[in-house]
Amino acid sequence: MDHETHDVDAAHLLRTIDADRERTQASLAPDVRLLYSVWGVAWIIGFTAAFLGSYPWDAPILPLWVALVIAGAALVAAIVISAVHSARRGSGMRGPSNVRGAITGNAFPLAFLVLGALGFRLAVAGTPPDAMLAYWVVGVCLVIGALGIVGAAMWNDRGQLAFSAWVLVVGFVAAWIPGAFVLLAGAAGGLGFLALGILAAARPRLVTGPIVPRHG
Repeated sequence: MDHETHDVDAAHLLRTIDADRERTQASLAPDVRLLYSVWGVAWIIGFTAAFLGSYPWDAPILPLWVALVIAGAALVAAIVISAVHSARRGSGMRGPSNVRGAITGNAFPLAFLVLGALGFRLAVAGTPPDAMLAYWVVGVCLVIGALGIVGAAMWNDRGQLAFSAWVLVVGFVAAWIPGAFVLLAGAAGGLGFLALGILAAARPRLVTGPIVPRHG
């Protein structure tokens, strides 16, 4: 009887430890509802502006430089808001978690640097504009989606997995859409982020929490 009581107490202690750990991680982790909303709006604004600056080819609706300024401003705003929010929420984290976060965080700008260098070479080589648009949209989705899934596996984060998987879906669909309309696929991808934000608020267990339970 004492042995059974000891087992019950140990199981209860493990559950309590797990619950405390999840509460602590939730308090330090970024609010995915905010991040989904910010990136959803940024993608819709950015890709829609880029489309208006590229279609039709001979007389676009917006001057290209105006479209690029709008798209760039939306991207920079999303990056700044996400970085500031994540830094504030994770300010109490120390040790290996900080190192892993720094490595994965720096992987993104390095990957985009390589993506940009290759895009420059393709443009100089005379790649048609519609093919370059496909390259940029699909390339961005590939970098964000692939690195995001690796990060999700490393952090056991279902929210990051859902976000990254949707980015890869958008990139796959965009690869088959002709001309400037590929940019509308990017804009539509922003609607998916907003939908993920709504799910995170209404049904958080679907898109947040660990991918694999820690015990059981």
